[in-house]
Amino acid sequence: MKSILASISQPKEIQNLNLKELTQLAEECRQRIIEVTSQRGGHLASSLGTVEITVALLKNFDFSLDRIVWDVGHQAYPYKILTGRNEKFDSLGKAGGIKKFLSRDESSYDHFGAGHASTSIAAALGMAIGRDLQSKKHRVIAVIGDGAMTGGLAFEALNHNGSLDKNMLVIYNDNGISIDPNIGAISKLMTRFASSRFYNSFREETLEFVEKAPFSERLGLKTTLQKLHDSAKSFFSPPSMLFEQLGWRYFGTVDGHNLPELLDLIDHVKDLDGPIVIHAITQKGKGYAFAEEDSYKYHGVTPFEPVDGKFLKKKSAGSAISFSQVFGEKLGELMEKDESVVVVTAAMLSGTGIIKLQPKFPNRVLDVGIAEGHAVTCSAGLATTGNKPFVAIYSTFLQRALDHIIHDVAIQKLPVRFMLDRAGFVGPDGPTHHGVFDLTYLRMIPNMTIMVPRNGAELRIMMELAYNHEIGPLAIRYPRGNTDELDEKKIAPLEFGKAHILRKGKDVALFAIGLMVDVAVHVAELLEKRGYSTAVINTRFVKPLDDEVIVQFGGKVKLLVSLEENTIHGGFGSGVLETLSENEICVPTLQIGVPDRFISQGSPDEQLNAAELSPEQIFYRILERLPVLGEKMNKNRKVQQKILAL
Repeated sequence: MKSILASISQPKEIQNLNLKELTQLAEECRQRIIEVTSQRGGHLASSLGTVEITVALLKNFDFSLDRIVWDVGHQAYPYKILTGRNEKFDSLGKAGGIKKFLSRDESSYDHFGAGHASTSIAAALGMAIGRDLQSKKHRVIAVIGDGAMTGGLAFEALNHNGSLDKNMLVIYNDNGISIDPNIGAISKLMTRFASSRFYNSFREETLEFVEKAPFSERLGLKTTLQKLHDSAKSFFSPPSMLFEQLGWRYFGTVDGHNLPELLDLIDHVKDLDGPIVIHAITQKGKGYAFAEEDSYKYHGVTPFEPVDGKFLKKKSAGSAISFSQVFGEKLGELMEKDESVVVVTAAMLSGTGIIKLQPKFPNRVLDVGIAEGHAVTCSAGLATTGNKPFVAIYSTFLQRALDHIIHDVAIQKLPVRFMLDRAGFVGPDGPTHHGVFDLTYLRMIPNMTIMVPRNGAELRIMMELAYNHEIGPLAIRYPRGNTDELDEKKIAPLEFGKAHILRKGKDVALFAIGLMVDVAVHVAELLEKRGYSTAVINTRFVKPLDDEVIVQFGGKVKLLVSLEENTIHGGFGSGVLETLSENEICVPTLQIGVPDRFISQGSPDEQLNAAELSPEQIFYRILERLPVLGEKMNKNRKVQQKILAL
């Protein structure tokens, strides 16, 4: 059988295909997604669920002219494949390859970049407003999943366009519920009738006639007719109530995998005026049995064997486990001994390592959905009741709740404990998911305490300190990677606000945090071989800093270096410089961190190299400074001696 997918060079060609060819194209696209994600990893289940929706949209719209916004991008792999990126799709997640999320610099068909949820309707509305301001006629479509609809931004946009009445279409991709068979049949009939050209023409003409009729306004005829229409739809299709009350015309539910139904419905509603919602019921993992059975497991996948669905084992890391697992295990211990301990997360039960705790503590493991702001403010409320809330959120996602952290937590000095997973570089997910800004945006907040563990053992003792901390908010940030040091007895005791001196030196002092501590140790060994006496300090606390230790070394070394996997601006290194300035310590310094640019996707090692944060790169950056510095210091000493001799 000739491949339809291989013959498609431009998405516009899809409009010329018949139903049989479109059906084949959908199946080939689905197999392509399975093939690539089994080798490269990626977002499998959600993308399998949108294959038919994507084909139907490309059949009805020309996205070289029309505009589409995909929420998050988890569901957009079919769209990438069918908009000219099929041949390069094997490079998914690789450095310089196809990105795992939508990106405006990857393709002209990616009209809006995304990596965080709930943005699609708001962005699409902005496009619709801009279109009308420029008197253009293209269509604007947003595709949003039911999970992303828990975000407040989605409802803000729905409400806004309910008043603006801009022409745009929202595809509500609902893979979280099933259709009751009886209601489903009636709903299908009602949707077909409500979307028909005859009905919509009749509806508009009737409303127009009633509006012009004598005494219409006095009798409220138009309002009454509209209410009868809305009531009928609401009775047969309860989900319509939400959208219709916000001013949107609702069409649903439709089987999101029934291509003929999708094609027919979209064709009927695409030219209707005003805000339109199509409610499509889909199944995550559709077409791949293992993903259908466990869509959660196959949502974001690592390489797997397509035949049996088994994930390929990574190279053994001995006794190493992830920082997320360490957090989950330690939190379980705290919850066992104290019923006041509660954990709140925003749709990240598995990712943050707490999914195993939910069956055991169902009332104290709270998943609020994709609603980071609510997670923070809800935790603030919990803290006022004497409970001990831990908020488990990825670093990149906590950015969305910055206002809540400041106004609802910090100002009130509430003891909310923020556990920031995925801090630093995260690999193939790229810049939307890197956690490289948290130290900067948290360090500026009064009453905030910030800790960074070097390994799993330090994470455990820091969590113990957090558990007992009752004066203001506290944050612990840790990476995506693994740790093999779990024995708390093997590390130095933790004292609030105090650093740990790993080795002393008189030429260079390396102040490091988190995973950069081990990098600093490696760099020190390289410097020692060149004859430079090098100190290494595991700073542990970013706020408050151990001023005493910084001043101690700042007053005697030739070069003081800060190392962090955070943006160079406003982070840990900036805090070190501030301490030196406040104490009038004049010493040559070198700040090493993430440069002022977004680091693209790739492996963590590739990203460290791109940011010039590998041990070898840091070593040579320090070497470049040392000879110059030595020369300058000698010149300064000679000048001082001459002045004294006068």
